[in-house]
Amino acid sequence: MEIHKKLLASISPELNKHVYNDMKEGIEGIIRLPDEGEEVLTLFTQWAYTGDYAHKSIQLKVPPDPENPWPILHNHLQLCVFADKFNISTLKELAESKFHTEINRIGTNTERDATGLVMVIGYAYENLPSSDSILKFLAQYASWKLGLLRGVAGFKLLVSTQPAFLDEFLVHLNGLRAKPTAPQKHPERGRNR
Repeated sequence: MEIHKKLLASISPELNKHVYNDMKEGIEGIIRLPDEGEEVLTLFTQWAYTGDYAHKSIQLKVPPDPENPWPILHNHLQLCVFADKFNISTLKELAESKFHTEINRIGTNTERDATGLVMVIGYAYENLPSSDSILKFLAQYASWKLGLLRGVAGFKLLVSTQPAFLDEFLVHLNGLRAKPTAPQKHPERGRNR
């Protein structure tokens, strides 16, 4: 992927360090990001130039399937992780907002939904910082959907391998009678990209 050097450097101090340094990446002008997939970097590049990103406006290897929104939710979380890693608060807020908007549209009633939810929760708990509000939201969401999740083998593995998820999940196990809602964000003043 190509992106203008000055634009990339202006997005965050961390990316600036990657662009302007005396090491191989700074000299060659090539930054290798082995943890990020092509789709996420494509969405990031689109955001860098426009201030927004949309799955519909780019050519993805696997086009979005309206019947299976979980890969798109996974992309939003991947952008959250990327933004957190490089300290890009505006991108993180946007990706979180899109994640919450998308998950609120899902009925979460099928086995595919259960498998997708487990995938999203597993990725979030493995990659986001423990203080991230999405983690608490996903644990609440899982407790709300326990009836659907309890028969999924991946859920049993998730519970046994993610103690932080299990702790938060158990706190809400009997308390949620309605679908959890995203935490309210207060707009920042003078936000810059």
